[in-house]
Amino acid sequence: MSHSPDGTAEPFSLYVHIPYCISKCPYCDFNSHVATRIPEEEYTKALLRELRHYSESEAWAGRSVKTVFFGGGTPSTFEGDSISAVLEQAAKLFGFDEAIEITLEANPGAVDAGRFRDYRRCGVNRISIGAQSFDAKLLRFLGRVHGAEETRQALRSVRDAGFDNFSLDLMYGIPDQTVDGVSRDLSEALEHDPPHLSAYNLTIEEGTPFHARYRQGLLKPLDEEVEIEMADRVQSTLADAGLERYEISNYARPGLESRHNVNYWQGGDYLGIGAGAHSYHRGPDDPLGERWQNERLPTGYMRLASEAGHAVTERERPELRQAMAECLFTGLRVIRGVSVAAFERRFGMKPEDAFPETKEWLSTGLLDEGNQRLRFTPRGLLLANEFFVQLV
Repeated sequence: MSHSPDGTAEPFSLYVHIPYCISKCPYCDFNSHVATRIPEEEYTKALLRELRHYSESEAWAGRSVKTVFFGGGTPSTFEGDSISAVLEQAAKLFGFDEAIEITLEANPGAVDAGRFRDYRRCGVNRISIGAQSFDAKLLRFLGRVHGAEETRQALRSVRDAGFDNFSLDLMYGIPDQTVDGVSRDLSEALEHDPPHLSAYNLTIEEGTPFHARYRQGLLKPLDEEVEIEMADRVQSTLADAGLERYEISNYARPGLESRHNVNYWQGGDYLGIGAGAHSYHRGPDDPLGERWQNERLPTGYMRLASEAGHAVTERERPELRQAMAECLFTGLRVIRGVSVAAFERRFGMKPEDAFPETKEWLSTGLLDEGNQRLRFTPRGLLLANEFFVQLV
């Protein structure tokens, strides 16, 4: 079990994976599955069984939950009653922090206004809307099942349901997209005054239909210079609108950052339940920690969870160099960067001693170490992936 400096049990983050989708987007490498009939009741029972199992384990018993995140897949394919059952069980078994953040991802077209109201009534207090774009041509290219008007309606419904805190996802770097097109998407998104906005650069992941088309020469990525110009446009436009960049792809009004994701990036403990969900736990005197993953196929997950109470199929305890690299990889994604002192306390050496590449990036002005925090400079952020590749 993890403890805070005063000896009390540290709260943790809970991730709940809902793997079902109406259709599979060609760029998506998440564990998502299209089903003609979603076994919502059976799947929810498996989630509740997992929660009971972990409430009796030494790593999690006696600890409260500080954030909950329903991700997918498309969590908004589930009824409010199912989401409520999971939250009630988690609150009963672990307890919720008073200021708990509970996020649910929703795709326009996969949820109606009444369901948003149900989610709000059962305790969800933050919604993440996967818009990706307001351009009809780009939405078709991305395989989205919704149009721009459905996104607008979803955002109105979120407000009407009483959600003051919500996030909007956009994507840039899409083949045939222009810098002006990115500006138009940003302009429309900002008309809805989102407290939080995520802007992701499209990446072509192995195993996806986009990757197959790329290998066949049927999909041509944008030039790197154009993608950098798009990233600059995103940064400047959102800064002018009062949304502060707190992570490479995430912007928020002060105090409305995604606390669940910040916990990931800062190396905090998280328990993942559901098909393919990942978990991580690190004891107070353990620099390495342990991670594990559930069975990915929903049918196999439900069978294992009902039989054993859990569905873990893989466990890993990272080696020292891997743990140090992951600490930098996740910590440097956050604009505040990594505490050099905390890194040294955990691993017994400074980042530049563990990774000599760090010295080169410091000398060329791509990294900065002011106030004993290692962070990317604005120019370094544009090249962050090159540094992360060096770490691996």
